[in-house]
Amino acid sequence: MRRVDPGYRPAVTSTAGPAPDSAPGVQPGQGRQEALQHQPAPLRLVGLAKDAVHYLVTLLLFGVAAVVLYRTGRALFDTQLPFPENVTTVVNGALFVVIVMEVLRTVVAHFEHTGF
Repeated sequence: MRRVDPGYRPAVTSTAGPAPDSAPGVQPGQGRQEALQHQPAPLRLVGLAKDAVHYLVTLLLFGVAAVVLYRTGRALFDTQLPFPENVTTVVNGALFVVIVMEVLRTVVAHFEHTGF
């Protein structure tokens, strides 16, 4: 019977190539700011513009979620609508806020992956 060393880990090789966000000459684990310093000026500008768009999208998603949550809260206590319509409006608003927050989580995960 063959004995296997408990500390043995097979080598994992990837044929996929470098990660799409990695810049040439950038080492794994190197910070985003350090990576940007090694890029030509036009690419640095594009990277900063991309980050600015992500920040704007994040703020927009927070704003939309806040407005919908406020209107949903107001609809909850609206006595002019019939009860079934009122409940449907509140559930739709709450579900919409959950969906917006999931999209926001994706944007934040992108920031965590690439750094600020």
